[in-house]
Amino acid sequence: MRIEKDQMLSYFEWLIFNFGLLQGAIVAVALSLLGFVVCYLVSMARYGPSEAFFHVTRVIYELLARDLPGTSIRRVYALARLAFQEAIRRRVLVIMAVFIAVLLFAGWFLDPAADNIAQLYISFVMTGTSYLILLLGLFLSCFSIPADMKSKTIQTITTKPVRSTEIVLGRIFGFTAVGTVLLVSMGVLSYVFVIRGIEHRHESGDIASDGMSGETSYDASHAHSFEMSGDEGTTDEQKGHRHLVTRTGDGQYVIGSPEGLLNARIPVYGRLAFTDRGGNPGIGLNVGYEDEYQKYIEGTSLMSAIWTFSNVQPSRFGGGDTLPIEMSLQAFRTLKGDIVTGVQGAIILKHTNGRVESERIPFIVKEFSVDQKEIPRKLSGSRDGEPVELDIFDDIVDEDGKLEIHVRCTDPGQYLGMSAADLYLRAGDSTFGWNMFKGFLGIWMQMFLIICLGVMFSTFLSGPVAMVATMTCLVLGFFGSLAFDVATGDTPGGGPIESLIRIPTQQGAMVDLDLGNPVLEKTIKIVDNGIMYTLFSVFKAIPSFGQFNTSDYVAYGFDIFSGLVARHLTMTIAYFILTSVIAYFFLKTREIAAA
Repeated sequence: MRIEKDQMLSYFEWLIFNFGLLQGAIVAVALSLLGFVVCYLVSMARYGPSEAFFHVTRVIYELLARDLPGTSIRRVYALARLAFQEAIRRRVLVIMAVFIAVLLFAGWFLDPAADNIAQLYISFVMTGTSYLILLLGLFLSCFSIPADMKSKTIQTITTKPVRSTEIVLGRIFGFTAVGTVLLVSMGVLSYVFVIRGIEHRHESGDIASDGMSGETSYDASHAHSFEMSGDEGTTDEQKGHRHLVTRTGDGQYVIGSPEGLLNARIPVYGRLAFTDRGGNPGIGLNVGYEDEYQKYIEGTSLMSAIWTFSNVQPSRFGGGDTLPIEMSLQAFRTLKGDIVTGVQGAIILKHTNGRVESERIPFIVKEFSVDQKEIPRKLSGSRDGEPVELDIFDDIVDEDGKLEIHVRCTDPGQYLGMSAADLYLRAGDSTFGWNMFKGFLGIWMQMFLIICLGVMFSTFLSGPVAMVATMTCLVLGFFGSLAFDVATGDTPGGGPIESLIRIPTQQGAMVDLDLGNPVLEKTIKIVDNGIMYTLFSVFKAIPSFGQFNTSDYVAYGFDIFSGLVARHLTMTIAYFILTSVIAYFFLKTREIAAA
């Protein structure tokens, strides 16, 4: 799992400093103008240019002066209940039956010998739930209003004292209620499925003559060794978990349930900086990988990666007896050397003034896994070059609560790679059940956005066309990163026209386009820039559904922090308001009686 830079921002940082509020305002203005233009064009085709403008502005006036202030919660509830009943009549509960059947047979296909069985089970249930719920929202929202218009049923509603705002809100809330009921049921079943799937027991096996160590039986494709301290002990870590071992009064050894599989660790991230080979501020090395997010430091040099943490207080780390650090660094090897020992590095804790630092704490990189370390609060170090005994929180953490952690590579000819999220302080754990609930909340927000988009498109498109439009938004929202890179010009090869020319002329993407005509080449680039700017605007307006997918947080054992949830809720509410307003304009502009 990779945590990107913007995911580590607090809610306020995202809203203000990362221009979340500004981007939201731009999207709101753009969508509002788009809705106004489309409604005007539809009205112009029926009434003419001048009458169309009057008609659309009258709709805006009715929204602000009549429909919005006069919207009744009671009528919205009544319409939502009708939408709920309509969805039930369409046999949406079949989705639940499909989900249960999938869980019943999932054990045949999930590998019980996986390195992390919990991660496998959690990813499976959350991914399956997401697909089913999004399909449900897609089909429910896109066909309801067009079907009512085709059957003239909506005329019965509009002849009653029901406003267009109430029709739109009733459909959105009704379909959301159906999806919520199914999603809650799937969430409960998923939780039970994961708990039961990871549960396994070991029996005691070979016991040492002194009774202080032993082996467990081979179950669930693995076995453990354990050490006792008195009548209690713990096993070694296998496949991401341990077991408590208890010795009873009659000398029997009882192996407990697995521990450490269902984590919700609370990370404290810091700001990452680098020094170059001379020990001066730098930017890290690129070893040739395409990923620019991760930088590397060279072994046996003055290069180092420096994380600066804020608000480092003993109360955040279980009383402060130790400082828990977790790392997931990468190694890049230029020579094989010792094929048994991994690439080695060292950790140094430093005061921000540079005068106080701890001794080097050596480590060996654990690639593709999380390396957990408990740094004792009392440790050896130096102050102004003189060796002393240090206290992390009293001597190394500065007066503002800041702490620097330096990482160096100590193997010659080898490199260590890291990003800002690859080293963090672990401030305890949240509850797994609550973390899984927040993961399913992300799925719920995806479903809600799909319903909002589907209802919006269905107010002026037929059912199949509305479904295609909504599905297009869904696909671009999940997999639009490549198209977004093309739109912003980050992908070499130019825009769509230039790319089409390069294919038959066999011109590589990394060289300038050469057609022998500078005017034609410039014209193509200008047209491509216009197309890409339009695409860029479209991609900015479409909800990025991938952002709401936090299943990896749950599967890899990271707490979904409240700032990220608040950010997603803010985006969901903003898109709900925008799509509801646009749907209202389309519904009011359209001649319902003639539809």
